Amino acid sequence: MIWLNGTMMEEGEAQIAITDRGFLLGDGLFETMRLEAGTLRRWDRHLARLKDAVLTLGIPLDTTLDIPAIAAELARRNGLDSALVRLTVTRGEGGRGIDVSASVPTLLITAAALPAPLAPPRLITINGPRRAPLTLAARYKMLGYGDNILARRMARERGGDMAVMLSPDGRIACADSANLFWVTGRTVYTPSLDTGALNGTTRAAILDAFAARGLHVEQDHFRQESLASAEAVLVTNAVIGARPAGMLDGRRLKQDHALVRLVCDIERDAR
Repeated sequence: MIWLNGTMMEEGEAQIAITDRGFLLGDGLFETMRLEAGTLRRWDRHLARLKDAVLTLGIPLDTTLDIPAIAAELARRNGLDSALVRLTVTRGEGGRGIDVSASVPTLLITAAALPAPLAPPRLITINGPRRAPLTLAARYKMLGYGDNILARRMARERGGDMAVMLSPDGRIACADSANLFWVTGRTVYTPSLDTGALNGTTRAAILDAFAARGLHVEQDHFRQESLASAEAVLVTNAVIGARPAGMLDGRRLKQDHALVRLVCDIERDAR
């Protein structure tokens, strides 16, 4: 079962117009969320980013819609106690070209089984597509994911599971589908957002929780050498939470570091 434009239906019944701008131009965005015990985890953070995104894009989405209730009902109808929930919104059908005309948005919500627990990923630093700080893709989860897809392919071709992407000036930015934290000595590091890293909801929750405890995470523009010398690295996103990486560019990483356990514990409890 899926939810499309106000109606819950079987997936095979869903129809989206071939003139939908999301299909033709990638004119839209998405949010991927984790539902546990009928509740969307960190919904307030996802909603804030969604509201900001549709305002910036000028998509007239009704953000008062009770999306958590829809997600919970979808999970129930699909026989899921926990679920991976994806909300996809496009500008809807529009005219040809990039000029924007009045349109009714397309809104799709799906609930699927959560993926199997992530094995410690092998990270590969790529010198391919780079994160551009001033683009929409650095602020929101835009439908055009071509750079991320290419980065993942490049990492796979080198025997990795996930790519580490760089900023335009070659500093560490993020992973292809996650934010990055790493540990050296007694310090936790994460790239600042003006490297082009997405302001992930899990990243933000971890940073807020660290600050509430009076703990510090170093945020800055870090050279590749900083990550290359890390004792441990974590990847974070809304689906996996916080997970330690197994290897970085062929070098084995610690997974039982005390600060790794701290980050994982804090993420588990953070709102």
